[in-house]
Amino acid sequence: MWKSTLLLVLGLGAIALAQTPQALVDDAIQKQKAGDLEGAVTEYQEFLKVHPEVAVVRSNLGAALAGLGRLQEAVTEYQAALKESPSLPGVSLNLALAYYKMGRIGDAALELAKVHKKEPANEQATLLLGDCYLRMGQNKEVIRVLRPAERDHPEDLAIAYLLGTALIRDHQLAEGQDLVDRILRNGDSAEAHLMLGSAKLEAADFSGARDEFAKAIALNPNLPEAHVLYARALQVTGDPDEALKEFKAELAIDPYDYASNLQIGAMLRQDQNYEDARAYFMRALETRPGDIAVRYQIAAMTLSEGKTDEARLQLESIVKEAPQFTEAHVSLSMAYFRLKRPNDGNREREIVQKLTAEAQAKQPGVKAR
Repeated sequence: MWKSTLLLVLGLGAIALAQTPQALVDDAIQKQKAGDLEGAVTEYQEFLKVHPEVAVVRSNLGAALAGLGRLQEAVTEYQAALKESPSLPGVSLNLALAYYKMGRIGDAALELAKVHKKEPANEQATLLLGDCYLRMGQNKEVIRVLRPAERDHPEDLAIAYLLGTALIRDHQLAEGQDLVDRILRNGDSAEAHLMLGSAKLEAADFSGARDEFAKAIALNPNLPEAHVLYARALQVTGDPDEALKEFKAELAIDPYDYASNLQIGAMLRQDQNYEDARAYFMRALETRPGDIAVRYQIAAMTLSEGKTDEARLQLESIVKEAPQFTEAHVSLSMAYFRLKRPNDGNREREIVQKLTAEAQAKQPGVKAR
């Protein structure tokens, strides 16, 4: 790969490379190939001082920086490479991978969607895009992207797992169960127990879900999402302390897991540990920018801290975007009363009463009573 990359650089006829810059690129490629990433970075940067327009070298620099864990710098170089040469092969995928490793799942999904549109047969991009959509809770998008891939690769258990999980979460339980059975035919697996637990969670069999998630973790304690789903089941079955441990265990695997950051932040907010709670909420927002649930938690915390007018502004923004969000209207009513705006407070109370009545009317058995 490095040899072909060098030929690309040498083949840029419009650029008259001096011997010294050419030698720098040659040496940098050899160092990158040998694992001397620091040396490669230094020489790529020296070359780019002379020829900043050579996109393929910027891409190589991005790869070396990513290998050193300097992901934000890698993103900058990949973006610059794409600006110079939007069709340069592999750069969009590498940019997406950098975003993914940083926990910027939304940004990764945007880049992967571009790659998937141009290269629908690119298995890595397709699988990663499905994973991003699943992490973002966009189950229908997972199904849209992975159904064709599953038809083309019925033996691929990774695709079956992601697609099956999305189908179960989208309440398409029969199709999801078919994929669970396919995975189980290959032997007892953590993935199958995780999918079975998800199905039981959807069916409100919380103790059954808890047991399935425990089995999944016993088989593979590093399986993504296993700990967070187990924690959710533990919360519902009345074990918040163990749930907190499981949320933290998930973050040890994936520091940017949305649900774990949100739930730990909410627990810390309830304990009035606002400083630590805010750090978890901000990380959840990195995964899902603009998320209403996280913004509400931050607004409620701001209100508890006595920053009433700041909380009011946050809550007004939330109810404007989500007018059916009852809890946000409750908190906004409290903010208005604290600010001595009774008319506004009473208006919010009336909205809460209306939303509560509508919710109760939808519950089974209400009309019969």
